[in-house]
Amino acid sequence: MNIGVLGAGQLGRMLALAGYPLANRFTFLDTTGHPSVGIGEVIIDTDQKHLASFLEQVDLVTYEFEHLPVPLVQAIEEHKPVYPSSEAIRVCQNRAEEKALFDRLAIPTPAYRLVESAVELEAAARELGTPVVAKSVTEGYDGKGQAVVKDPSEAVEAWRTINHPRLIVEAFVDFVREVSIIAVRGRDGEVVFYPMAENQHVDGILRYSIAPMPDLDDGVQQTADGYIRALLDELDYVGVLTLELFQTRDGALLANEMAPRVHNSGHWTMDGAVTSQFENHLRAIQGLPLGDTAARMPTCMVNVIGREGEAAELLALPDAHLHRYDKAERPGRKLAHVNLLAPTHDELLERVRACAALLPDAPAPRFSFD
Repeated sequence: MNIGVLGAGQLGRMLALAGYPLANRFTFLDTTGHPSVGIGEVIIDTDQKHLASFLEQVDLVTYEFEHLPVPLVQAIEEHKPVYPSSEAIRVCQNRAEEKALFDRLAIPTPAYRLVESAVELEAAARELGTPVVAKSVTEGYDGKGQAVVKDPSEAVEAWRTINHPRLIVEAFVDFVREVSIIAVRGRDGEVVFYPMAENQHVDGILRYSIAPMPDLDDGVQQTADGYIRALLDELDYVGVLTLELFQTRDGALLANEMAPRVHNSGHWTMDGAVTSQFENHLRAIQGLPLGDTAARMPTCMVNVIGREGEAAELLALPDAHLHRYDKAERPGRKLAHVNLLAPTHDELLERVRACAALLPDAPAPRFSFD
């Protein structure tokens, strides 16, 4: 089967690497003019004249990046199956639509307001109580398109900095940790869940994900499973979906945002789970049985950002697996990740610290259970 992928970055690269053993072929449609996938066939379509050629070659279509024009995805759906659907993209790329869906499904979120001016932003900051986080309703990711407002008087500057006609303003959450749940839904409605991961972000960019979590109550995992299952069923979703959440001191979960694709916080599954998120996504969209999502042993994904370390030193660490994206170094750019495995969480943390010491500018790993 020739699988068409909208987008041509590292997530598409890892999809292809997982798909070749299944005898899949891959054709990528890049609308940016800067593909980095380095694998499969890439059609560069910056002038929107090559869609017909792309569609002639592929059997079905998926995507590795949700910030796509919804009309483009809808147009593709008229000719080829698209998984997940354009409705999933429409909701997930718009924070207002996303929050409305969470509200409708009774999935709790931090208190929020929608604003359309600096004056409304200032009023929301006063009403919710500072600090608040202001985010563009669309187009924001990896910390882009957002600002922290520590005092209502900062609203005008935040509005100018974000430079977007509509913002969502969220109250700060006194959380213990940031977590994510990844699930996969097949064409037949079967759903499987990965163990929840604890995530550490710095400047809006994910740096570490560890799974399974040693102190996670079974009830919390079941609650997260219930939330993401409701989303999957409501959207008649096919493929991998990720839901990022805050866990508060009383154990409750508050939904932050979701991503309709394979996700950075699921990269640990490439070496730490029986079936990776990438293989399971491909199984789902092709109508194949879903694979086992159990963790093989405690695993931590370490993102390599901006500058790479020495591959030989990283691979000398016990049970270390380096996944490089073949991308040029640049501040803030995701260049690779390292998956580390260990029999116990204590041993794993030692390996994570050793790995961080080998990476330029890597922040110190900090996990709630340590």
